[in-house]
Parts: sequence; C-alpha cells; structure tokens
Amino acid sequence: MFKSNRNEIFMLYRILKIFFICSLTAMLTVFFIKLFSFKEKILFFEKSKNNGSSNIVILTGGTNRIKDGLKIIDDFKTSKKINFKILVSGTGKGFSKTSLKKQLGPNFNPYLIECCIDLDSISKNTYTNASETFRWSKKNNIKEFILITSNYHMPRAFLEFTNRMPDLKIYTFTITPTKHIINNWLSSYQTFSLVFKEYCKFIIASLRIQIFRI
Repeated sequence: MFKSNRNEIFMLYRILKIFFICSLTAMLTVFFIKLFSFKEKILFFEKSKNNGSSNIVILTGGTNRIKDGLKIIDDFKTSKKINFKILVSGTGKGFSKTSLKKQLGPNFNPYLIECCIDLDSISKNTYTNASETFRWSKKNNIKEFILITSNYHMPRAFLEFTNRMPDLKIYTFTITPTKHIINNWLSSYQTFSLVFKEYCKFIIASLRIQIFRI
C-alpha cells in the first residue's frame, strides 16, 4: 500500500515535471518567435520613413537623437517645407534653447530654433512623451505630425502615441544608430541586448494598454 502510494506520487511528480518543461519550452518558443517578429517591425519602420507633415516631434533619450532629428528637419526646411511646429520631448529640467544651440553648433540654422521649436522638460519616459505631445497637439490644433526617434524605439513609441492619440495622423521617421545594425543583431551582443530589452518594454506597454486601457 505504502509502496503503491509512493509510485503514484513519483508518477505524478514526473507528469508535472514534463508538463512544466513542455509549457516552459512552448512559452520560450513563442517569446523568441515574437522577438524575431519585433526585429522585423523595427526594420519595417526603418524602411517606411515618411516626411508628410510640417509638424514634428523628436523624442530624446538615444545617442544624438536631438541633433540627428533636427538635422533631418533642417534638410526638410531647405528642400521642401517652410512652416514648422516642432516639439523636442523629454529634454529634462534646465535644458533651454540656449542649451540646444550649444549642442547643435554654429552650422545649424538658429532661426529654426527660435521660430519653431518647443521644449518639453516634463516627460520622463515614452508614456509621458505621448501624454505631453497630446497636450502640445491640442494647444496648437495639430492634426498630424512626424514622430522621430531611434529605430529600435519606434515600435514602442508608435504604440504609445497611437494609443494616446488615435485620431491623429502620425508619420514616422527613424534615426539609425551607427553602432547598432539591426539586420546583424545576432552577431552583436550589444545590439541583441538592445533589441531584447526594448521588446520586453514593448510587451509591458502592450499589456498595460490591453488590461488597463491607459
């Protein structure tokens, strides 16, 4: 009797162990399939750059995002467009237009800084970037804008922005970091780690939006 109970417990333990291993394997398989899909999403945004608006939002945080983003705007201004409304979001407290001029250097058009740029020092993350951009768009009666950020950050940024502003037309324009080639992500630990971390943040943001509707 005692031996029979031991055998049953041992068998149950083995079944639970196999079930746990199979479940974990399935979850990890789905996770990495979706991770590869996320990498393709980054490349999609990288290839689908759009400059269809004169209103622009640049998200700070990545290396040279402000400088590269405003260089793009300067190119737009000289080649195609005249009137701009620009928001640089997430500059941090104490950052001013004087700070911006010093960062950009003497070759950047100073008139563009004075006439067209607003600085958002309140935002601390992508969620608050979207919230402050929404306020800015309401204040300036903006119905569309180009969102500029790093390529790896764009999927999450676009998710947050379209969730916060579903009625606005949001174009995208990605900045590609020189040291992170997304196509070769598996050959670089740093790039793989960057994509992996960003994917985890993307999952958290997606779950928050789906569960809490915020």
